[in-house]
Order: sequence, then C-alpha cells, then structure tokens
Amino acid sequence: MSEPTDTELEALLAELAPTEAERALLLEEHRQLEKDLLRLADPLPPPDFLSKVMNRVAEAPARPLSPADVWAGVGIVAVTLVLAVIALGASGGVSGSFGLALASIAVKLREGLVATGSGLLALWTTAALPLVGALSLLLVATLTAFRRFAQPAATKVVS
Repeated sequence: MSEPTDTELEALLAELAPTEAERALLLEEHRQLEKDLLRLADPLPPPDFLSKVMNRVAEAPARPLSPADVWAGVGIVAVTLVLAVIALGASGGVSGSFGLALASIAVKLREGLVATGSGLLALWTTAALPLVGALSLLLVATLTAFRRFAQPAATKVVS
C-alpha cells in the first residue's frame, strides 16, 4: 500500500495517532483489514478440494456415445466432403490439373519403389550379412519402442 499523500487523510491520521509510530501501526492495521476483506470477498477453497474433485471424476462413469452423436459426426464429415468436391469442381481442378497431379504422383511413387528395390538388391548381393544385421536391429528397436508406447501407463494426477 502506498503512503497517503492527501492532506485530509494526514490530518485524520494525526488526529487519531499523534506519534509517527502509532500512525505506522494504524496504517498496518488498515492494510491487514483490507487484506482480510479481500479474502472474505473471494475465499480460498478447502485444502482437500482438488483431491475430492479428482476422486469424483475418477468414479464418474464415462458418458456413453449416443447414436445422435454418431450421426452428427457422420453428417459433418459428409457435408465437408460434398463441399470439398463442389469447391474442387468449381475451380476446374476435376477435369484438368487434378488428374495430371494424380498421374504424376503415381509415376513418382512407382519410380521410388523401383529405385528402392534395385538399391536393396544391390545391397543384398554385395553385403547380405550386414544388411540382415542392420534390419534385425531396426526390427528389434521398432518392436521394443512399440511395446513400450503401446502399454497403458498408470497415470497419476498431481496437484
């Protein structure tokens, strides 16, 4: 709290507390009263409030998925797809550039698969044992990571 600068307030303090020490004590009491009033206006929750709420959330059953929710989701997806097709058709992408883009992707995908196959064949003919070792290590690492991340972890809520 800032020190009072108003002359009227200083006169009132001088009338109530004649010495400087008494004025400081009176101002401190006023500050404490203001703090208590603010605390009364917005009281703190009980100390065990969070744990009680978390227990009730854990005990409450999950709301079942209703057929109305499913149909609403299907409707949203269907409307979105219809609007996307309409936008694609309105921009002229269906007839010309869209088909060319799909054909280009298919050709590039085929080229990539052929290159990967020929690269693996070259590796197999020149270094079969290191290739088998590296692929085995990759498989073990992938399966270990998958096992670790696929297990449900016991979660704990900490406040």
